[in-house]
Amino acid sequence: MIKVTVKKKDNYIVDLKISGHANSDEYGKDLVCAGVSTASIGTLNMLVKKDFLNRNLGTIEVDEGYINVVVNQVDDICQVVLETLVVILETMVESYSQYIKISIMEV
Repeated sequence: MIKVTVKKKDNYIVDLKISGHANSDEYGKDLVCAGVSTASIGTLNMLVKKDFLNRNLGTIEVDEGYINVVVNQVDDICQVVLETLVVILETMVESYSQYIKISIMEV
């Protein structure tokens, strides 16, 4: 199962973590995992393009089956990018809830 954890402070995303594998099909045919990976990597690429790292707004960690974005300084554009990813993943949950779980919490 893919687990998504979103932590918000004052309604801003301060931590977004994605871990695990969908295992909805065999490797190379798992469309759920491919969809989450594509949306996630596209989001990370946009954050980099918007200088998220260069402006020291936060950190990005990527490993096999693991992504973590920590926001140290809120930026409206980067928040929209992260919120868009959350909406995409929530949309996927509507059809694939047995493979994706999202937890959103205020910290």
